Amino acid sequence: MNKKLLLVDDDLEITALLKELLELECFTVELAHNGADALAKFNNTFDLILLDIMMPDINGLTVLTQLRTKYTVPIILLTAKDNELDKIIGLELGADDYIIKPFNDRELIARIRATLRRKYWDISPTQEDGKTPTEYSIDGLKVNVRQQSAYFEHRYIDLTGTEFQILLKLLEKPGTIISRDTLSESVLGKEFLPFARSIDVHVSNLRKKLPLRNAKLPWIKTLRSKGYLFVIDNEST
Repeated sequence: MNKKLLLVDDDLEITALLKELLELECFTVELAHNGADALAKFNNTFDLILLDIMMPDINGLTVLTQLRTKYTVPIILLTAKDNELDKIIGLELGADDYIIKPFNDRELIARIRATLRRKYWDISPTQEDGKTPTEYSIDGLKVNVRQQSAYFEHRYIDLTGTEFQILLKLLEKPGTIISRDTLSESVLGKEFLPFARSIDVHVSNLRKKLPLRNAKLPWIKTLRSKGYLFVIDNEST
């Protein structure tokens, strides 16, 4: 089934070209040329939003903030500024990814498809080894793989697709260090760069959303220069 995208950018020429490109890739594309228009058009039927940061009146970060109060729709930020602070703020506000203008058409399509895979990723219950779980349950936290849902003591945890996939990767090998390289490649679909903070920011957002653990342990532990692990009962804090 074709995916429906909302492309938000105040540059009319760029949006026209991108719309043509995306439609050639079998996406359905609707345009918004400013932040107010984007907020007015969004109705939770879009599968992904491409959102420019630098727009007059209501900028992309403000649109992102308002959308994230209600929705977990995947959002990729478009920015002409190679500014680390802009990227970090965007990720902290809940963006799934970002891409710097000018960008390669193939890279944009690849980022879109990778982000959609994280949102709609599924797993077959009949894996070759027959042991792949469809649900994880620990200390009141339940993560359903097929439904892509997480609950703590029956209370729903509202995670983005990226946050869910990071949690899932850590749960697959609890108590085992998962490197940033592995998380970046398997979740974000791109090579980890030493000074990039995308994974760190997504993990930080995930930590904030996970409720306090009954066992008084952290859910996720950071091992400096090594990566992250999901803490199990015999792990020390």
